[in-house]
Amino acid sequence: MFFGKTANKVSVTPQDIAVLGTGALALYLADAFQNLGHRVCLLCPPQNADEYNATDFVFKDSARLKNPRGTFRFSHELPFRPQVLLLASSVEHQRADLTLLSPPALADTTIISFCFPEHGAILPEILKKPVISAFFDGWLTRAKNHIHIYGHSPKVTFSLNDASGEAAALTELFEPAGIAAVFLEDAKTNLWNYIGPRLAYDLLTAVFEQNVFQLTKTEDGRKAVDTLLAEISSLAAADNAVLPETALLTKLYEIPSAWTSPLQQSVRAAEPQYFERLNAFVSRQSGSNDKRYPFLHELFHRLYNKY
Repeated sequence: MFFGKTANKVSVTPQDIAVLGTGALALYLADAFQNLGHRVCLLCPPQNADEYNATDFVFKDSARLKNPRGTFRFSHELPFRPQVLLLASSVEHQRADLTLLSPPALADTTIISFCFPEHGAILPEILKKPVISAFFDGWLTRAKNHIHIYGHSPKVTFSLNDASGEAAALTELFEPAGIAAVFLEDAKTNLWNYIGPRLAYDLLTAVFEQNVFQLTKTEDGRKAVDTLLAEISSLAAADNAVLPETALLTKLYEIPSAWTSPLQQSVRAAEPQYFERLNAFVSRQSGSNDKRYPFLHELFHRLYNKY
Protein backbone atom coordinates (compact mmCIF):
# COMPACT_ATOMS: atom_id res chain seq x y z
CA MET A 1 0.00 0.00 0.00
CA PHE A 2 1.46 3.37 -0.95
CA PHE A 3 0.21 5.51 1.93
CA GLY A 4 2.60 4.54 4.71
CA LYS A 5 3.41 1.15 3.20
CA THR A 6 5.06 -1.21 5.67
CA ALA A 7 7.90 -3.58 4.94
CA ASN A 8 6.09 -6.63 6.35
CA LYS A 9 3.33 -8.08 4.19
CA VAL A 10 0.15 -8.75 6.13
CA SER A 11 -1.27 -12.26 5.95
CA VAL A 12 -4.86 -12.26 4.65
CA THR A 13 -7.35 -14.82 3.36
CA PRO A 14 -7.45 -14.26 -0.42
CA GLN A 15 -10.75 -13.12 -1.86
CA ASP A 16 -12.13 -12.63 -5.37
CA ILE A 17 -12.60 -8.88 -5.81
CA ALA A 18 -14.03 -7.08 -8.82
CA VAL A 19 -13.50 -3.34 -9.34
CA LEU A 20 -15.74 -1.37 -11.71
CA GLY A 21 -13.84 1.48 -13.37
CA THR A 22 -10.42 2.49 -14.61
CA GLY A 23 -9.92 5.86 -12.93
CA ALA A 24 -7.42 6.73 -10.23
CA LEU A 25 -9.50 5.34 -7.36
CA ALA A 26 -10.31 2.07 -9.16
CA LEU A 27 -6.64 1.45 -9.98
CA TYR A 28 -5.52 2.45 -6.50
CA LEU A 29 -7.94 0.02 -4.83
CA ALA A 30 -7.08 -2.76 -7.29
CA ASP A 31 -3.39 -2.32 -6.54
CA ALA A 32 -3.93 -2.22 -2.78
CA PHE A 33 -5.84 -5.51 -2.74
CA GLN A 34 -3.79 -7.26 -5.42
CA ASN A 35 -0.61 -6.53 -3.44
CA LEU A 36 -2.13 -8.38 -0.49
CA GLY A 37 -2.75 -11.50 -2.57
CA HIS A 38 -6.42 -11.06 -3.43
CA ARG A 39 -7.55 -12.04 -6.94
CA VAL A 40 -8.63 -8.80 -8.61
CA CYS A 41 -10.29 -7.99 -11.92
CA LEU A 42 -11.14 -4.52 -13.21
CA LEU A 43 -14.29 -4.21 -15.32
CA CYS A 44 -14.21 -1.85 -18.29
CA PRO A 45 -15.75 -1.63 -21.79
CA PRO A 46 -14.43 -4.25 -24.26
CA GLN A 47 -12.80 -1.61 -26.48
CA ASN A 48 -10.51 -0.67 -23.56
CA ALA A 49 -9.73 -4.08 -22.05
CA ASP A 50 -7.03 -5.19 -24.51
CA GLU A 51 -5.23 -1.85 -24.34
CA TYR A 52 -5.26 -1.74 -20.54
CA ASN A 53 -4.15 -5.38 -20.22
CA ALA A 54 -1.01 -4.41 -22.13
CA THR A 55 -0.39 -1.27 -20.05
CA ASP A 56 2.16 -0.91 -17.29
CA PHE A 57 0.66 1.45 -14.70
CA VAL A 58 3.00 3.68 -12.69
CA PHE A 59 2.10 4.79 -9.16
CA LYS A 60 3.77 8.05 -8.17
CA ASP A 61 3.56 8.59 -4.44
CA SER A 62 4.47 12.04 -3.11
CA ALA A 63 5.65 10.43 0.14
CA ARG A 64 7.99 7.92 -1.50
CA LEU A 65 10.95 8.13 -3.84
CA LYS A 66 10.14 4.93 -5.71
CA ASN A 67 7.54 4.72 -8.48
CA PRO A 68 6.02 1.24 -8.20
CA ARG A 69 4.56 -0.30 -11.35
CA GLY A 70 1.55 -2.54 -11.60
CA THR A 71 -0.26 -4.64 -14.16
CA PHE A 72 -3.84 -5.74 -13.77
CA ARG A 73 -6.47 -7.95 -15.29
CA PHE A 74 -9.13 -6.03 -17.23
CA SER A 75 -12.28 -7.54 -18.67
CA HIS A 76 -15.71 -6.44 -19.92
CA GLU A 77 -17.36 -9.29 -18.03
CA LEU A 78 -16.77 -10.96 -14.70
CA PRO A 79 -14.32 -13.91 -14.89
CA PHE A 80 -15.56 -15.13 -11.48
CA ARG A 81 -18.39 -14.56 -9.04
CA PRO A 82 -16.77 -11.96 -6.78
CA GLN A 83 -17.06 -11.98 -3.05
CA VAL A 84 -16.69 -8.18 -3.14
CA LEU A 85 -17.52 -5.68 -5.88
CA LEU A 86 -16.16 -2.14 -5.61
CA LEU A 87 -18.02 0.40 -7.74
CA ALA A 88 -15.31 3.00 -8.40
CA SER A 89 -16.08 4.42 -11.84
CA SER A 90 -15.05 7.99 -12.54
CA VAL A 91 -17.99 10.36 -13.06
CA GLU A 92 -17.65 10.64 -16.83
CA HIS A 93 -17.78 6.83 -17.31
CA GLN A 94 -20.13 5.90 -14.50
CA ARG A 95 -23.34 5.38 -16.49
CA ALA A 96 -21.68 3.33 -19.23
CA ASP A 97 -19.72 1.22 -16.73
CA LEU A 98 -22.84 0.25 -14.79
CA THR A 99 -24.22 -1.46 -17.92
CA LEU A 100 -21.38 -4.02 -17.62
CA LEU A 101 -22.85 -5.49 -14.45
CA SER A 102 -25.08 -8.58 -14.39
CA PRO A 103 -27.25 -8.77 -11.23
CA PRO A 104 -27.57 -12.62 -11.29
CA ALA A 105 -23.77 -12.93 -11.07
CA LEU A 106 -23.75 -10.71 -7.96
CA ALA A 107 -26.32 -12.54 -5.86
CA ASP A 108 -23.76 -13.50 -3.18
CA THR A 109 -21.54 -10.43 -3.58
CA THR A 110 -20.98 -7.62 -1.10
CA ILE A 111 -21.30 -4.45 -3.18
CA ILE A 112 -19.60 -1.23 -2.09
CA SER A 113 -20.26 1.98 -4.01
CA PHE A 114 -17.88 4.93 -4.29
CA CYS A 115 -20.03 6.29 -7.14
CA PHE A 116 -21.09 9.90 -7.52
CA PRO A 117 -24.18 10.62 -5.37
CA GLU A 118 -26.67 10.82 -8.25
CA HIS A 119 -26.70 7.02 -8.49
CA GLY A 120 -26.97 6.31 -4.77
CA ALA A 121 -30.74 5.84 -4.73
CA ILE A 122 -31.04 3.79 -7.91
CA LEU A 123 -28.10 1.40 -7.52
CA PRO A 124 -30.02 -1.12 -5.36
CA GLU A 125 -32.74 -1.17 -8.02
CA ILE A 126 -30.24 -1.73 -10.84
CA LEU A 127 -28.32 -4.45 -8.99
CA LYS A 128 -31.34 -6.04 -7.27
CA LYS A 129 -29.73 -6.00 -3.83
CA PRO A 130 -28.50 -3.63 -1.09
CA VAL A 131 -25.45 -1.48 -1.82
CA ILE A 132 -23.12 -0.06 0.85
CA SER A 133 -22.26 3.61 0.32
CA ALA A 134 -18.57 4.44 0.83
CA PHE A 135 -16.55 7.65 0.71
CA PHE A 136 -12.82 7.59 0.05
CA ASP A 137 -10.84 10.20 1.97
CA GLY A 138 -7.61 10.46 -0.02
CA TRP A 139 -6.16 12.40 -2.93
CA LEU A 140 -5.53 10.73 -6.26
CA THR A 141 -5.31 11.70 -9.92
CA ARG A 142 -4.74 9.69 -13.07
CA ALA A 143 -2.85 11.00 -16.10
CA LYS A 144 -2.78 8.30 -18.81
CA ASN A 145 -0.96 5.36 -17.17
CA HIS A 146 0.31 7.38 -14.18
CA ILE A 147 -1.59 7.40 -10.89
CA HIS A 148 -0.47 10.24 -8.64
CA ILE A 149 -0.94 9.77 -4.90
CA TYR A 150 -0.80 12.70 -2.47
CA GLY A 151 -0.84 12.76 1.30
CA HIS A 152 -0.95 10.00 3.90
CA SER A 153 -3.33 7.82 5.91
CA PRO A 154 -6.29 7.28 3.58
CA LYS A 155 -9.58 6.15 5.04
CA VAL A 156 -12.98 5.04 3.84
CA THR A 157 -16.18 6.02 5.61
CA PHE A 158 -18.97 3.46 5.23
CA SER A 159 -22.63 4.25 5.89
CA LEU A 160 -23.00 1.34 8.29
CA ASN A 161 -23.44 0.56 11.96
CA ASP A 162 -19.98 -0.14 13.40
CA ALA A 163 -21.33 -3.14 15.31
CA SER A 164 -22.67 -4.91 12.22
CA GLY A 165 -21.21 -8.06 10.73
CA GLU A 166 -20.60 -6.19 7.47
CA ALA A 167 -18.50 -3.61 9.34
CA ALA A 168 -16.32 -6.33 10.83
CA ALA A 169 -15.80 -7.93 7.40
CA LEU A 170 -14.94 -4.61 5.76
CA THR A 171 -12.48 -3.72 8.51
CA GLU A 172 -10.78 -7.08 7.94
CA LEU A 173 -10.62 -6.37 4.21
CA PHE A 174 -9.51 -2.72 4.11
CA GLU A 175 -7.24 -2.21 7.09
CA PRO A 176 -4.53 -4.73 6.02
CA ALA A 177 -4.31 -2.63 2.84
CA GLY A 178 -3.45 0.43 4.92
CA ILE A 179 -6.89 2.00 4.49
CA ALA A 180 -8.66 2.88 7.74
CA ALA A 181 -12.32 1.85 7.88
CA VAL A 182 -14.75 4.24 9.60
CA PHE A 183 -18.43 3.43 10.15
CA LEU A 184 -21.14 6.07 10.57
CA GLU A 185 -24.81 5.34 9.96
CA ASP A 186 -25.83 8.89 9.01
CA ALA A 187 -25.59 8.65 5.22
CA LYS A 188 -26.34 12.33 4.58
CA THR A 189 -23.65 13.51 6.98
CA ASN A 190 -21.19 11.10 5.37
CA LEU A 191 -22.10 12.45 1.93
CA TRP A 192 -21.67 16.10 2.89
CA ASN A 193 -18.49 15.51 4.89
CA TYR A 194 -17.10 14.00 1.69
CA ILE A 195 -18.51 16.25 -1.01
CA GLY A 196 -18.53 19.58 0.85
CA PRO A 197 -14.76 20.27 0.92
CA ARG A 198 -14.30 18.75 -2.54
CA LEU A 199 -17.04 20.94 -4.00
CA ALA A 200 -15.38 24.01 -2.46
CA TYR A 201 -11.90 23.04 -3.66
CA ASP A 202 -13.21 22.12 -7.12
CA LEU A 203 -14.91 25.47 -7.64
CA LEU A 204 -12.24 27.69 -6.09
CA THR A 205 -9.29 26.17 -7.91
CA ALA A 206 -11.05 25.83 -11.27
CA VAL A 207 -12.51 29.34 -11.28
CA PHE A 208 -9.61 31.30 -9.78
CA GLU A 209 -6.82 29.01 -11.06
CA GLN A 210 -5.05 29.13 -7.69
CA ASN A 211 -4.85 26.72 -4.80
CA VAL A 212 -6.53 27.62 -1.54
CA PHE A 213 -3.28 28.69 0.15
CA GLN A 214 -2.60 31.19 -2.65
CA LEU A 215 -6.19 32.40 -2.73
CA THR A 216 -6.39 33.20 0.98
CA LYS A 217 -3.38 35.53 0.81
CA THR A 218 -5.64 38.31 -0.52
CA GLU A 219 -8.71 39.94 1.02
CA ASP A 220 -10.84 39.18 -2.04
CA GLY A 221 -9.70 35.57 -1.99
CA ARG A 222 -10.54 35.15 1.67
CA LYS A 223 -13.97 36.68 1.06
CA ALA A 224 -14.59 34.26 -1.82
CA VAL A 225 -13.63 31.29 0.39
CA ASP A 226 -15.80 32.45 3.31
CA THR A 227 -18.82 33.16 1.09
CA LEU A 228 -18.59 29.81 -0.66
CA LEU A 229 -18.17 27.81 2.56
CA ALA A 230 -21.18 29.58 4.09
CA GLU A 231 -23.36 28.63 1.13
CA ILE A 232 -22.16 25.00 1.07
CA SER A 233 -22.78 24.73 4.83
CA SER A 234 -26.29 26.13 4.29
CA LEU A 235 -26.91 23.73 1.40
CA ALA A 236 -25.92 20.80 3.61
CA ALA A 237 -28.14 22.04 6.44
CA ALA A 238 -31.09 22.18 4.04
CA ASP A 239 -30.40 18.47 3.38
CA ASN A 240 -30.48 17.78 7.15
CA ALA A 241 -26.70 17.38 7.44
CA VAL A 242 -24.50 19.28 9.89
CA LEU A 243 -21.44 20.74 8.13
CA PRO A 244 -20.09 23.77 10.05
CA GLU A 245 -18.10 26.36 8.10
CA THR A 246 -15.15 25.97 10.50
CA ALA A 247 -15.00 22.22 9.86
CA LEU A 248 -15.24 22.85 6.11
CA LEU A 249 -12.33 25.29 6.26
CA THR A 250 -10.22 22.81 8.23
CA LYS A 251 -10.90 20.08 5.68
CA LEU A 252 -10.15 22.49 2.84
CA TYR A 253 -6.70 23.22 4.26
CA GLU A 254 -6.02 19.49 4.62
CA ILE A 255 -6.23 18.96 0.85
CA PRO A 256 -2.67 18.70 -0.57
CA SER A 257 -1.84 21.83 -2.57
CA ALA A 258 -0.25 19.75 -5.34
CA TRP A 259 -3.47 17.79 -5.94
CA THR A 260 -5.33 18.63 -9.14
CA SER A 261 -9.08 18.50 -8.64
CA PRO A 262 -11.38 16.66 -11.08
CA LEU A 263 -12.99 19.96 -12.07
CA GLN A 264 -9.60 21.48 -12.90
CA GLN A 265 -8.86 18.44 -15.07
CA SER A 266 -12.28 18.74 -16.70
CA VAL A 267 -11.74 22.40 -17.64
CA ARG A 268 -8.20 21.83 -18.95
CA ALA A 269 -9.33 18.92 -21.11
CA ALA A 270 -12.49 20.78 -22.26
CA GLU A 271 -14.52 17.72 -21.26
CA PRO A 272 -17.61 18.98 -19.40
CA GLN A 273 -19.08 15.71 -18.06
CA TYR A 274 -17.77 16.17 -14.51
CA PHE A 275 -18.86 19.83 -14.49
CA GLU A 276 -22.33 18.83 -15.69
CA ARG A 277 -22.75 16.18 -12.96
CA LEU A 278 -21.51 18.51 -10.24
CA ASN A 279 -23.75 21.33 -11.46
CA ALA A 280 -26.73 18.96 -11.63
CA PHE A 281 -26.08 17.80 -8.06
CA VAL A 282 -25.94 21.35 -6.70
CA SER A 283 -28.96 22.44 -8.75
CA ARG A 284 -30.96 19.48 -7.49
CA GLN A 285 -30.00 20.14 -3.87
CA SER A 286 -30.60 23.90 -4.05
CA GLY A 287 -33.88 23.43 -5.92
CA SER A 288 -35.26 21.29 -3.11
CA ASN A 289 -35.49 24.23 -0.67
CA ASP A 290 -36.41 27.91 -0.71
CA LYS A 291 -32.96 29.29 0.16
CA ARG A 292 -30.68 31.12 -2.27
CA TYR A 293 -27.06 30.36 -3.13
CA PRO A 294 -25.97 33.23 -5.42
CA PHE A 295 -22.20 32.73 -5.15
CA LEU A 296 -22.43 29.01 -5.93
CA HIS A 297 -24.47 29.73 -9.05
CA GLU A 298 -22.12 32.55 -10.06
CA LEU A 299 -19.11 30.23 -9.88
CA PHE A 300 -20.85 27.59 -11.98
CA HIS A 301 -21.77 30.24 -14.54
CA ARG A 302 -18.15 31.43 -14.71
CA LEU A 303 -17.00 27.86 -15.19
CA TYR A 304 -19.56 27.24 -17.92
CA ASN A 305 -17.92 30.05 -19.89
CA LYS A 306 -14.54 28.31 -19.66
CA TYR A 307 -15.66 25.34 -21.78
